[in-house]
Amino acid sequence: MLDKLDSKKKKKKIIENASRYYGFEEELKYFDFRLKNQDVIMLDKGLGELIDSISNKLKSRLVYAGIKVGEVGRRFRFSLEGSFFLIKKEKKKVYIDRKAEMLFLYGRDVFSKSILKATADIKENDIVFVCNLYGDVIGIGRAKYSAKDITRLGEKVVVYNLIDRGEYLRKEKLYKSF
Repeated sequence: MLDKLDSKKKKKKIIENASRYYGFEEELKYFDFRLKNQDVIMLDKGLGELIDSISNKLKSRLVYAGIKVGEVGRRFRFSLEGSFFLIKKEKKKVYIDRKAEMLFLYGRDVFSKSILKATADIKENDIVFVCNLYGDVIGIGRAKYSAKDITRLGEKVVVYNLIDRGEYLRKEKLYKSF
């Protein structure tokens, strides 16, 4: 039992560290982050309090409440919904043009010539959030190069597509976190 508590504390600490690193610590004030195995579920604090107040008999009939925003293992891995709701600050973001947005949503990788802007904090092999012209996170990718090189390589693939919003339409197994 003690190991379970320690594990839960470690997972909560990983979420707190990720919130500082990616800049969503403000959301920790307004939302309740719950753990269900390795899944991280975000729900409104009021809803969390309501769920805590109901009887165990009713809780056992509760199927799900909230949004899965990621998974916790050795680190926090965002789900697509998690990145859409939590990533507001300019960290690890790549902005792409309209044509690249369409291709990315069809599962394609991002070429250097399609990148309009990239945040300076991107390093080689980092997980990055791929955004459209309006700043909406449309997917998660892995940077092949650092930020200083990412926009200068022309016809080279610079961001590999890990998951995108079009994944829901293309596959049966829908839910991954990165």
